[in-house]
Amino acid sequence: MISEQIFYLFLFPWIIFIATIPGSVMTFLFAGLAAQLLNYLPDKTEADE
Repeated sequence: MISEQIFYLFLFPWIIFIATIPGSVMTFLFAGLAAQLLNYLPDKTEADE
């Protein structure tokens, strides 16, 4: 059996890695939603279609 210190040393980088990715994704999603609600994003023009 491995020691407790080595186990946590292996585990903690994965916890941080798994925790940061949804955080950054949610930040971009909320930023886009806020921009849409506040009409910061330009509407589609006829050139886009």
